Amino acid sequence: MLLYGLLIFLINACDIEPLDENDKGYIHYVSPSIDARGRFRKGHFRKSFSTDKNAFKNRARSRYYYHTRGKYRRRKTKN
Repeated sequence: MLLYGLLIFLINACDIEPLDENDKGYIHYVSPSIDARGRFRKGHFRKSFSTDKNAFKNRARSRYYYHTRGKYRRRKTKN
């Protein structure tokens, strides 16, 4: 009886809804635009997430850099 209860609990805990289109890694079209300097940016296709095997590591490194920026930097001394 305990096994059946545990099985029913696990089945209810699973999310069996299909993934959203944005979560599947589809390609999205970025429309052309004009940037802050007035330059034209061409429209292009991009993936919704990176397929690089080092993407997670790079994201963590970037986050660490911007969160600790200035904390470990040398400061100019006032004479």
